[in-house]
Amino acid sequence: MSSLAPPFTGLDWSQRGLLLAMFAAVSAWVMLRRIEPIDQVLQSRVPGGILALEFAWSGERASAILASWHGLEDQVRSQTLWDYLFLLCYPPALALACAMLCGADGNPVAMIGTFVAWAVLAATPLDAIENLAMMAMVSHGASEVLAKLAGWCAGLKFTVLLAAVGYLLTAGAATFVRRYVLP
Repeated sequence: MSSLAPPFTGLDWSQRGLLLAMFAAVSAWVMLRRIEPIDQVLQSRVPGGILALEFAWSGERASAILASWHGLEDQVRSQTLWDYLFLLCYPPALALACAMLCGADGNPVAMIGTFVAWAVLAATPLDAIENLAMMAMVSHGASEVLAKLAGWCAGLKFTVLLAAVGYLLTAGAATFVRRYVLP
């Protein structure tokens, strides 16, 4: 019986580290230089910015948000298009970080990290579907179905992302303690 291997095991440690650095750098650049400045403009009209539309949960609420952004439709589209580049970088970065931690000596929960790393990659289409739903609402008007689709996809995606960050923090701390504090 074989066990599930974490993603990126075909790469050696230095290749994974370089790839992680590249994905993390591009993710940070896109978020800080492209997505965040546009979201600040959106937040000036609707608290929460793009997250408000992601989690509108109803066609009525989504319509109200879009009405508040009247005249900013091109900025909403631009932010969402930049998010497509972001979603091609942050999931592999998180998955790589989890996979690398899985292989660390002293990690007491490596199998959890393997599962979380694969889950992060599997959640990538959720972000893409969420973006498509928001783009459709911006272009054709809000609907109950699109608002709920965006909300469910965003909720599931953020659940997986929080699990990955939680794994990195808790397993990282436990691994550190087992390796360096309790020799």
